[in-house]
Amino acid sequence: MKALAVAVLLALAARQCAAEGEGSQSDAMPSMQTTGGLVLYYNSTGPMSFLSMTPRDVPAGARLLPEVRGVDCQRGLSIPTAISINATNVSGVYGDGGYVKAFEKIRKAHPEIAGIYDVRVDLEVFSILGFYRSTCTIVTARAFAFAPPRSGA
Repeated sequence: MKALAVAVLLALAARQCAAEGEGSQSDAMPSMQTTGGLVLYYNSTGPMSFLSMTPRDVPAGARLLPEVRGVDCQRGLSIPTAISINATNVSGVYGDGGYVKAFEKIRKAHPEIAGIYDVRVDLEVFSILGFYRSTCTIVTARAFAFAPPRSGA
């Protein structure tokens, strides 16, 4: 019971977390889901930044593979506690919408991949009247593998 009370106090004291992009506001700004009111649960990871190889960086002798894609999402739920313009709400967020999980999904789907390059990232946001939110990180990239060793060499 004490652990729950401490968790609630920490959640109330914590400031909202949001990632900010670099450069002007017209640049893509990866973000984490925001919460409001009384936060009951927040366990989420979001994308921040990723430095990608370019086609020029692909090692010599690498075999180019088709485009690969990985998707991972954060989800949130917000329940109003009163019907009013300034109503408070109870909210929670969960999920790993970051690059690591998206890359793990790419690696699992294509175990032969030695590396990726020309990485593009999109964020897909879905919301139902502000009650339910889903923010998905979509990683699309070109990939390469090294040719399998020749038998008898």
